[in-house]
Amino acid sequence: MKVLVSAYACDPRGGSEPGVGWNWSRAMARHHDVWVLTRSNNREEIERALAESPQPRLRFLYLDLPRWARSWKRGQRGIRLYYYLWQVLARRHARRAHAEIGFDLVHHLTFATAFVPALTYLPGVPFVLGPVGGGIRAPWRLLFEWGPRGWVYELLRAIRRMTARYLDPLVRLTWRRAALILVQNPETLEWLPSRHRGKCRLMPNAGIDPDEIEMKDRPSAPDRVAVTAARLIHVKGASLAIRALSAVADEIPELRLVVAGRGPDRPRAERLAQALGVSDRVDFTGWLERPELLSLLAGADLLLFPSLHEECGAVVVEAMALGVVPVVLDAGGPPILTGDAGYVVPLRGASRDAVVRSLARVLRTHDPRSEERRLAALDRARSLTWDRKLEALAELLPMPSGVGG
Repeated sequence: MKVLVSAYACDPRGGSEPGVGWNWSRAMARHHDVWVLTRSNNREEIERALAESPQPRLRFLYLDLPRWARSWKRGQRGIRLYYYLWQVLARRHARRAHAEIGFDLVHHLTFATAFVPALTYLPGVPFVLGPVGGGIRAPWRLLFEWGPRGWVYELLRAIRRMTARYLDPLVRLTWRRAALILVQNPETLEWLPSRHRGKCRLMPNAGIDPDEIEMKDRPSAPDRVAVTAARLIHVKGASLAIRALSAVADEIPELRLVVAGRGPDRPRAERLAQALGVSDRVDFTGWLERPELLSLLAGADLLLFPSLHEECGAVVVEAMALGVVPVVLDAGGPPILTGDAGYVVPLRGASRDAVVRSLARVLRTHDPRSEERRLAALDRARSLTWDRKLEALAELLPMPSGVGG
């Protein structure tokens, strides 16, 4: 089968969406001929990865806006307008490539968001959208945990979601053209208009390679380590993790928290640790390359991941693949990924103090010597390999007659 993958974010080094774009495409190319339409700025890392590990059925089509248009996009600033324009250009390139190659399937992978358009669909070719998220709302009971930057972010996000759902013709056209919509969590399914839900299926986009599933020996050091790994923005819950550590600091003096990631909320998190008297027990590493992050996780007892509206949570799968037990909030994708292998803390209707008490209870009662918990995490990771996801996708999508692998 000839597959066109649209993956604006695609990077062999990346976790999160860039990692999904790369890993899902690479896994699909084990069974099909795959062309990936992605940004030109990903080219150097992609070609380096392909030189180290050739993928003969995986090809890339690189595309970017003119240099003058790229000049005003810096990091997250201007990214959504840039993405819209990129999609318009990608539509034209997809049609040209189809005229030459003749695709049997188009799969939009990234951006993995239901309220942005995906325009690479082709006439007469099945179009798969997702897995996409975007349906989770912020828990307003935790408003005062966000800080002013977080309040502005959530207000703008709510406006974007509402505008896309009711007023954006390109987003509504995307939903209508899709033969199958993969959603990352139940909240996104409920958020989509009811007329499209019949073609939706639940499938988080995080996965793992089987050869990355291996329980590492825990260090013999007396410390207990919990790791929080995420961008340091209000919704990722680093402040909740610090508060939970503070709540058990006297009872578990050997426990420390490692916060891996960068973002605008780091100064606020550092001030909170100082104010709670646990700054000597909280280590901020900054941003880590994926191998460094996996090495850090391998030495941890727990992944403490109290994200407030996480669509998926790839780091949850990466942690379980190392036998590290995740602690997540009951919202969005993380509890689906975790299953019975970790701890799921109630969030709906809970106050900040209630959430912190629940997190502290896990820290207090978790036995780091429990092999049963660690083995359950490994087993859960084995159910989330990329090949398993592709097998599930193959069963969901009705293909035209005569199309094979």
